Amino acid sequence: ITPNHLNALCNDFLGTSAGKLIRDRIILEAKRLLINLDLRVVEIAEKLNFEDQSYFVKFFKKYEGTTPDRFRKQYITTPYGTE
Repeated sequence: ITPNHLNALCNDFLGTSAGKLIRDRIILEAKRLLINLDLRVVEIAEKLNFEDQSYFVKFFKKYEGTTPDRFRKQYITTPYGTE
């Protein structure tokens, strides 16, 4: 399957691009790992195959509007589902 064909299928059946689906999944996994307080941000970046922590932080901030550390601190003070 070619990248263009994959994108066409994703757009036709899901209404979004393959790239967005992948980014959304990476962000979801990053959030799940950030909630696990045993892992440092650098370890999470490595688990998600980012070349370095700074690129992971920029990626996360671009799509979430906050840094991984701030997300973690916010989760600790206001866990999801308790608002």
